[in-house]
Amino acid sequence: MNPQETKFTFVYNEIKQCILEGQILPGNALPSSRLYCEQFHVSRYTINRVFNALRKEGLVDIQPRLAPIVVSTIDAYDSSNTVFEILKQKEGILQVYQTFALILPSLMVFALQGCDVEVLPHYKQAMKALRLGYAAGGWRPPSKLGYDILRIGGNSLFSELYSTFGLYNKFTFFAEVCPYFSTHFLQESVSATNVIMDILKGDEPLTRYNQLSNVYQRLTDTIQNTLNYLSETNPKCPAQTGLKFSWNPMRGQDYYYSKIIDDLNLKIGLGEYSVGMFLPYEKQLAKQYDVSISTVRKALSELEQRGFVKTLNGKGTIVIKPDDTKLHQLALNSGYVEKAQRYLHALQLMVLIIRPAALVAAPRFSREELDELADKFTSSDSIHLADILESIMKHTTLEPLYVILSKTNHLLEWGHHFAYYPSKKHTLSHLNKQVILALEQLREGNADSFADGIADCYRYNLVLMKKRMVEKYKFHNVANIRVPEKY
Repeated sequence: MNPQETKFTFVYNEIKQCILEGQILPGNALPSSRLYCEQFHVSRYTINRVFNALRKEGLVDIQPRLAPIVVSTIDAYDSSNTVFEILKQKEGILQVYQTFALILPSLMVFALQGCDVEVLPHYKQAMKALRLGYAAGGWRPPSKLGYDILRIGGNSLFSELYSTFGLYNKFTFFAEVCPYFSTHFLQESVSATNVIMDILKGDEPLTRYNQLSNVYQRLTDTIQNTLNYLSETNPKCPAQTGLKFSWNPMRGQDYYYSKIIDDLNLKIGLGEYSVGMFLPYEKQLAKQYDVSISTVRKALSELEQRGFVKTLNGKGTIVIKPDDTKLHQLALNSGYVEKAQRYLHALQLMVLIIRPAALVAAPRFSREELDELADKFTSSDSIHLADILESIMKHTTLEPLYVILSKTNHLLEWGHHFAYYPSKKHTLSHLNKQVILALEQLREGNADSFADGIADCYRYNLVLMKKRMVEKYKFHNVANIRVPEKY
């Protein structure tokens, strides 16, 4: 298994990078420890340890009863954001912008529905910055307002993605160090300013979506032109070193035993380990996952608590039919309920991002691949949605988009025992039919209907799983999770 990233490590690295990237200017305070606790899902103890580590590195100054203040980071910033360093990562940076131009409009429009933006923390600052134009640093309040909007939408995965975008987009360099970008986007962005104000005041989702798509596409085009300009004016352009995009929505929570549970849960849900089958022996599982036997036992114990397996003395661990009474008991476990909510949030996210991803991938399917998928879908035993997602990801050339799809799908594996267990075959049958219809649309050259059809599959899952968790398992805290509309 891959090494675990501790909660301290990932929080420390992200806050430090925000400071070094200039997202928080020297002299300004960091967000409160309470906000960081909510953002990173960690304790105040962890946040205080991070603050102390940043203070020891000379990145912040801490005074009693005050939020840490960022101190000058000019030397660190200049060393990591020169034109040379930017050009080394040119292709990766552009892919980050291209990816978020595809998915952010959907997330923003969804989060804006029913949102009173005027009460958000950075609304007044953002409006002032938009009216006065983008002077040095004037882009920060609108950017922070974007985070506020996604955070208030109720799905923490949205704001986590937005924060990750800020870590990789190098926007401080473009906005404050690169005159070409400032001239071609920021200083001539009167139309963009008006559009943003219209978006915040409007209430028609499709109009908002189209307006946001145009703004993000224009930003991406300007970034591309800026990078090309920098390449042309710097004849000794460095070789590409790549920009390794990373997003881990389970950061700090991906314990070894949890990974084993998720993997076994997936295999049980997909039927690889069917009812009546014995799981591999503990020693075999320990070797397979490269962990200790005690870690394996902890994972098997939780699976037994969920009611999917039973350990028989002297025989091993056997897969059984889900025990609904045990699931009812788990509803009292806050950790389990939190995972259920995270699963539904992942479904919500997938509904919104799979459509643009499928649209981009559609032209890359060959006729031979489409025929092979059609033949494969004649079998009712397979899970067609998993197969079509695998094919879409195969044709996803933007690395950040691939990572986001992959990680979101990994979060969905937690719920396979709800959606795909043999006793729920009617659900699988319905989804398989939907995927077949979507594939037919793609074979006929209708990429829009294909993308809509795949999004509908995840939308159906979200509606069904939300209803089941509320009515059958009494997870009442998921009742307010919204289902994205079509637009």
